[in-house]
Order: sequence, then structure tokens, then C-alpha cells
Amino acid sequence: MLDPDILTLMLRAVGADDREIAASMPELVCAAEDFYLEHTPELPNCHCPGVPELLDALAAQGTALALVTGNVTRIGWRKLERAGLGGRFPYGAFGEMATTRGGLAKLAIQRARAENRIAPDARISLIGDAPQDVRAAKENGIQSIAVRTGVTPPGHLEACEPDHLLDDLTHLDLRIIHGPGRS
Repeated sequence: MLDPDILTLMLRAVGADDREIAASMPELVCAAEDFYLEHTPELPNCHCPGVPELLDALAAQGTALALVTGNVTRIGWRKLERAGLGGRFPYGAFGEMATTRGGLAKLAIQRARAENRIAPDARISLIGDAPQDVRAAKENGIQSIAVRTGVTPPGHLEACEPDHLLDDLTHLDLRIIHGPGRS
């Protein structure tokens, strides 16, 4: 579920119709971002084990990175910053940019190709901890790496049949991301 979906559910719960929701969404997103930016505490170590090390290793190899998240833009960037992961992604695709996580992944891929960050035949992986991440990868014909570190109930990630399923990212073999011949 994307942040705008959550806002929509909240508005429907208080009786707003689709027209009212559409008209108020830009202002609500801005207000939610403002509130989050003002009230977000530091989030040290609020990331999956192995994430900083994996991002460092990928960056050292020149691997193109993009953030795909259901959070709206300023909330997504702030979460990364507060978790100590700010500045590691050159760009992102955020909850207000598409209606599905698959659509967000598509936008990130299109941008990477448009900016010549990846070759047309590049191996692309989507790493995530939710069934929606696995579905987004499948919708885009890219590799899914699911990680059992989020709030997804046991068995749900397995049911989505990701290409790879890990407990965390501490021992992710980079050949899974890059393919054979490159580690």
C-alpha cells in the first residue's frame, strides 16, 4: 500500500467521496510531509541487518541504485536520513508518482535507462520486504530479492515466490545481484 492509499482510506472512513479525495490529496500529502519532517525522531539501526554494508559494496562497484518506496517523496527521503542511510540513492520513485509499487519500479527503471545509468540489457534487482515488492519485480520482468525483515507475516513472502528469499542482507552474495562472473 502506498502513502496516498492510506490517506484515501482515512478520508473514506470519515465519509469523503472520490472527488473530495482527489481535490484534497495534494494538500494532504504536503501536510503529512510537513508533519513527518517536523516530528520524526532519529531512527538509528532501523534498517535491515546488512543494508549499509550492501549499499557500500554496491556503490563501490558502481552499481546504479534507486529507491522505490510507497512513501511520498519527502517522507521517504527523511526516513532514510533518520536511519543513517541518507545520500546513498541518487534518485527515487515515491508513492505519489504512480498508483502501484510496480508502477514506481517502472519509473525508476525508465529514469535509470534515460540517464544511461544502466544498459538496456542490464540485470535489475528489486530488494524488498513485502509481497508488493515481489509483485512489482514480476510486473517489470526483473529479479526479486525478498527479505524477511519487515512486518510481513510468516509465509506470505514465500507464497509470492520471489527469485531469492533471505532472512536479512548480511550475507547477500553480490553475484545474485550482478549475475555470474561478477562479485
